[in-house]
Amino acid sequence: MSRPTPSATELGRGLGEQLATAIATRDRAALRALFTTPVRFTAVTPRRFWDAETPVEIEDVVFGHWFPDDVAVTDVRMLERDPVQHTATLGYRLAADTPAGPTVVEQVGYYQVTDGRISTLRLVCSGFHRV
Repeated sequence: MSRPTPSATELGRGLGEQLATAIATRDRAALRALFTTPVRFTAVTPRRFWDAETPVEIEDVVFGHWFPDDVAVTDVRMLERDPVQHTATLGYRLAADTPAGPTVVEQVGYYQVTDGRISTLRLVCSGFHRV
């Protein structure tokens, strides 16, 4: 008799929180460690679509484009995280100080897990909104 397939919640327990924390603390190594190689990463922001196939490419998108050195995350609020079959949901809202002033940004995504790491992530970003 085969073992039942673990749910997305069991497989991805804490990965959404770890992703938000790695972004907020600018922990590049922790961010890369969350993803398999290869990884299927797709994201949409207000002005662009993004794709990546490696953890290093994701790191470049996140810290090279979305949250560069002049953006400091000051607060993290987690949103819902419920599975849809074998796909987990993550969501977080980040308060950040930017050169334009205080902002808030929200990202919501769906991910799948292989061997305890994110193997697929589809993410939508609200963009930065001044507070």
